Amino acid sequence: MDDLAARQAFTVRRALAWLTGFTLTNAAAAIAIAGFNIPFGHLAEHWKAAFFLTVALPGHFLFFGALLGVVPLLLGWIGRRMRWTTIAAVLLQSAWICLLVADAKVFALYRFHLNAMVANMVFGGAMQDQVVFSGTVWGLIALAIGSVLMLEIVAAWLWWRTVERRPGTIGIVKAWWIAAAVMLFGQGMVAYYDARGDRTVMSQLPYIPWAQPITLKDALHRFGVANAEAARLPSAGEGLLAYPRRPLQCEAQPKLNVVVILLESLRYDVLTPEVMPNTWRYAQQSLSFDDHYSAGNATRFGVFGLLYGLPGGYWHKMLAEQRGSALIGQMKRDGYGMHIYGSAPLYNPEFDRTAFSEVREHIVNGPRERKSAERDQAILERLQADIVATPADKRFFGFVFLDSPHQPYYMPKGYVSPFQPMAKEINVFEFGPDHDPTPEFNRYRASVRYSDELIGRFLARLQASPFADNTVVVITGDHGEEFNDLKQNYWGHNGNFSDYQLRTPFVLHWPGKTPQKIAHTTSHEDLVPTLMRHALGCRNDSTDYSTGRDLFGPGQPSRPLLVESWSQRGIRQGDRIYLFDNYGAATVVDRQYRPLPDAKVDPAAVKQSWEMLTRFQQR
Repeated sequence: MDDLAARQAFTVRRALAWLTGFTLTNAAAAIAIAGFNIPFGHLAEHWKAAFFLTVALPGHFLFFGALLGVVPLLLGWIGRRMRWTTIAAVLLQSAWICLLVADAKVFALYRFHLNAMVANMVFGGAMQDQVVFSGTVWGLIALAIGSVLMLEIVAAWLWWRTVERRPGTIGIVKAWWIAAAVMLFGQGMVAYYDARGDRTVMSQLPYIPWAQPITLKDALHRFGVANAEAARLPSAGEGLLAYPRRPLQCEAQPKLNVVVILLESLRYDVLTPEVMPNTWRYAQQSLSFDDHYSAGNATRFGVFGLLYGLPGGYWHKMLAEQRGSALIGQMKRDGYGMHIYGSAPLYNPEFDRTAFSEVREHIVNGPRERKSAERDQAILERLQADIVATPADKRFFGFVFLDSPHQPYYMPKGYVSPFQPMAKEINVFEFGPDHDPTPEFNRYRASVRYSDELIGRFLARLQASPFADNTVVVITGDHGEEFNDLKQNYWGHNGNFSDYQLRTPFVLHWPGKTPQKIAHTTSHEDLVPTLMRHALGCRNDSTDYSTGRDLFGPGQPSRPLLVESWSQRGIRQGDRIYLFDNYGAATVVDRQYRPLPDAKVDPAAVKQSWEMLTRFQQR
């Protein structure tokens, strides 16, 4: 009996030794993968940052490795089979490494890690509408996964041979105590420098995938750790919302219809006769705002700002309370016919539970059996039919969200593009700092050109209808789209707050208004107060329901623009952009995203942004 127990104990120790070595190997691989996105040249100037990453990365990935090792150990112990431990560990570590590779690519392009919002897209059923890979890309993905699996099998075999042939290797189990100490030391550095407000260390956290730092500000301050003052922004929407702040007082019978044509990823410089000839001609007959910015570099925040007239920081609270836009709610009370169409589904992001929550039964998503380009055509035709069927004495609100300019930039089969050379497909694995973006940019421009053709047909029919003289038309984008324009390896959107990802055309056709170009800075947040006052006849001060400004109001002094992304909040002010990470620390860059290490955040801009983010919180 004692001999059997000894053999079992030895087996457990051997399994632990093998798993320790296997985990250490994968932790090293994980560090190497994450290291591709770390600016080591910058670290040479800041020893604290370099030391922190040297400690934090091993502790971080060994911690995850230990978590992944629990299941294989349990399986081996329950089944008394080393094979079960090996197979489970190989599969889990292979999946982990593949996930890290995907995350590293996402971070390189967009500067955020795979997160809950991505999971929401995948499991919410909208991923197929947001990200489309070609057969070639799927083949490369399959090859990469197969290669990782083979390398894991080889590493597992080598470690088993080492453990079996060198009994002394079993002592490697002690490495877990060292790993635990390293991890705790790294967390201690985070807690200390967070309490100090030291940006040098805290700014390294975004390079660590899914970092969960420990913060002990209050406790450490009680022990005398001094706080270095840092500009911070609050979390919006804390507590119950007071939105609107006062009941709306509006005309009983508004006279103007409203149509919003929104294009996915429409950057500002494509509103030209070459790319968007129909919209460009329409802009000459309308108000064209030439320095216009979205409220964020992602769809949910851009559309949120447009339909609420609020910063994207309110998104999460509005979603939690399923509180609709004051604009849409007032239109419903006024008896507007609601015609809301999305080429991609309007339930992901959750516009059916935010802006359109009061009229969600009127949401129509494009036919799923069709591709994006054909869906765009279908929903514009449906909106046109709705308008034709509207009685002359009724008002309507039309909203259509076109998806063709979304990556991989859709157009119908056989569409002839005037922009050459044009990429036949988009392979994100080719994107990098030295990649020539011309073929991809031409494909993007072709998709925008196709969208413009659809818009041109819609506008021609609208102008020939009885509603031509009493319908406000807005044409804009949810945000921009970048093709490494900054030469810093930013692609698409969600990555930064530069002009390329935030600035978008804004064409406003308003009956009775003289066509003109407006040069001063405007924002998506300005549409709601303009419509509320001049289309719906609301007498409230716009501060009761919005942080935007009336586009027709007297004087437009410069102001900071508060903008939102998946992983950052920013303030654009003149030629500077203030970046606030998830930990509240601030960085200053210029409009080309070049760091300004000696620049300070303007306290007045922070104060104004603070007021905007807290205006509608319950006092």
